Amino acid sequence: MNKEVGKFARIIIPTPLKDPLIYKVPDSLWEQIGPGMRVLIPLGKRKVTGVVLELLRETVLPETRAILDLLDERPIVDSALLQLSQWVAQYYLATLGEVFATVLPPSLRTETQRTILLKPGPVSVCEALEKRILDRLRQSKGKISVKRLTRELTGANLYGVIERLKSMGAIEIRERLPSHRSRSEKIFLETDSAPALETPSRLALHTEQEQALRKIEDRLREGGFETFLLHGVTGSGKTEVYLRAMEQARRAGRGSLILIPEISLTPQLIDRLNVRFPGRVGILHSALSGPERWAQWWRIVRSNVDVVVGARSAVFAPLANLGLIIVDEEHDPSYKQEEGLRYNGRDVAVVRGKLSACPVILGSATPAIESYQNSLEGRYRLLEMTQRVQRRPLPSIETVDLRLKSNWSQPPSEGKAPWSTRSMPARSGEHRMISDRLAGFLKKNYQAARQSLIFLNRRGFANFLQCAFCGYVLRCSYCSVTLTLHKQQKSVSCHHCNFHQPVTALCPECGNLTLLGVGVGTEQIEEALHRLLPEARIARMDRDTTSKRGAHEELIRRWEKGEIDILVGTQMITKGHDVAGVTLVGALLADLSLNLPDFRSGERTFQLLSQVAGRSGRGDEPGNVIIQTYAPDHYAIQHLIHHDYKGFFDAEINFRRALNYPPFSRLVCLRLEGPKLEQVEKKAIMLGATLREKTLHNSRFREKIEILGPAPAPIEKLRNRYRWQLLLKGKQSSSLLELAKHAQEELPRSRSLRLHVDVDPYNML
Repeated sequence: MNKEVGKFARIIIPTPLKDPLIYKVPDSLWEQIGPGMRVLIPLGKRKVTGVVLELLRETVLPETRAILDLLDERPIVDSALLQLSQWVAQYYLATLGEVFATVLPPSLRTETQRTILLKPGPVSVCEALEKRILDRLRQSKGKISVKRLTRELTGANLYGVIERLKSMGAIEIRERLPSHRSRSEKIFLETDSAPALETPSRLALHTEQEQALRKIEDRLREGGFETFLLHGVTGSGKTEVYLRAMEQARRAGRGSLILIPEISLTPQLIDRLNVRFPGRVGILHSALSGPERWAQWWRIVRSNVDVVVGARSAVFAPLANLGLIIVDEEHDPSYKQEEGLRYNGRDVAVVRGKLSACPVILGSATPAIESYQNSLEGRYRLLEMTQRVQRRPLPSIETVDLRLKSNWSQPPSEGKAPWSTRSMPARSGEHRMISDRLAGFLKKNYQAARQSLIFLNRRGFANFLQCAFCGYVLRCSYCSVTLTLHKQQKSVSCHHCNFHQPVTALCPECGNLTLLGVGVGTEQIEEALHRLLPEARIARMDRDTTSKRGAHEELIRRWEKGEIDILVGTQMITKGHDVAGVTLVGALLADLSLNLPDFRSGERTFQLLSQVAGRSGRGDEPGNVIIQTYAPDHYAIQHLIHHDYKGFFDAEINFRRALNYPPFSRLVCLRLEGPKLEQVEKKAIMLGATLREKTLHNSRFREKIEILGPAPAPIEKLRNRYRWQLLLKGKQSSSLLELAKHAQEELPRSRSLRLHVDVDPYNML
């Protein structure tokens, strides 16, 4: 095979292309170009952005196209981040293009915009598609983008026709690379010169904080990689340990990266970071606009920040001299990406620490079972903080057994369909929302001018609508789930695909005005609280009330200032918020998550309730927590009452060991989806048989991998696509990944049927 000697580069294109492509480097660019730099390259009829993976002096390709231009004066990712991206692609069985589509902000991976212009004068065309294109151009005043035309004339082979019209002189094509530079530079300057907040008195560390910090600082001084699991009860001062460790990293001339599970946690944390690192804090998360993310990315690349804070994708922040990585609330399932590149931000953070030779701190009051087991086995170093700051007591927790009639002063009564005036029979238990015990605590807390938090992990007004006459349940047309009633929006909607329609009491099955809401959501709880305490200032925090830009931060600021007496919300209110005035927490239907078809349901319930309980009693007044549950005897609830994480861990680890679930095994989920149920089912069964055959006849797989399924996913239909799945279970990830690669080869990517590989899955639904 002949080799062409010259100047070449392997280019990563942020698309699902399987491998990087090789391009010729013009002599004029050879001295400037390097790995990690953005380039403009031709791809088919388009010009797109790529990132240089490596430079080559030879290639076996008979012909290569040339790089058109360099887009930046420096690399936008360094060698360590390139290495991390390659590890992510290998471990999560993705392409480098898919990884970089996640790594880079959208404005850094854009393609050129091609616009078609109609030229004046007559032109003779004979093909129907040529006429359609010219007619569409006249309708749009002689100008239309290629992307829009492609979308409107879907299924047509446009590119050849467009080139033919261009050669005939009928049209002109203009091309430009979109730039956010002017607006981004403005944001860059505003962010860089933001004034620091006034410093709070600096509190003295308690003994356990000092001991934990000393071990972390020793590692920072010595250098090198180590993972610390900082297990501290809620309110024990983990954030102060993080801040002081970051200050130590800065004194050593190195930057820090801190990951948080939710964007909602950023306001308080950014306030504290701006005090310690004025004007030197970078922010990366999905709520930023394209230009804002562009500006923040370049601040980081140019080393104009000491600290980067952000959600899951910030693990790829381009900090060149990384000295410390922190993952707060490391147990949180939000760190696992469920679509596209299915990576776990926490696990990638640990690998990045290893590649960057820097320590990693995983912090949590309720560590993931796998993380705590790693600490017991010596992979992580365990640091414990068992006391709250200033020796404040942990809140008192009690349960209300929802099965007992004695907890309810009034039996269910006549109700009304919430969108009509027609009286309807209320469902059994409909009014079992706020028990007498919790109602009494709420009244006392309000009278004492203290704040209360009410948690229910269901948004909306009612869980679903059911006909009181024929029993029909209103379901989503595109997903195998019920539609949720949202009273204020006067609609029912699907929380998976966002389908919604106006609400009506008319049953589509029997034609009677007998549709009635069943179950409760945060919207209904908010109404009930207004009836219970009409004078109280009550607010709700869920996706419905925080969808507008800035709405979430505004709510948090009001909550911190004491302008809200009772805050009701979903799990976004359960973590990270440190408000001294909160002395009461009520958790409604606390055992909802115990009923999910997932081996992690007990762990998630314990973690969620521990986190929400931990919001109480962080000031000078002690806290109280009321847990309303139908399962008060479940081990997760019992250990929660006593703030006993280790007792819960012992019970949970025995359950995992008995069923050979993580951390005693590794999992890979193979999910097939497509528009036709019969095709998906047939392919899933075929794939299961093929993989079992491979494990039987390959000695590397024999007795190492268990294949469960195929079976329909718990939510079988999602966004109008049917879903079946198989679960691979084994001891070694290498064998599991190899078998999953065979599955990818058996079912290559297609438009109709898709195979999604989820390594270390978190969501089994």
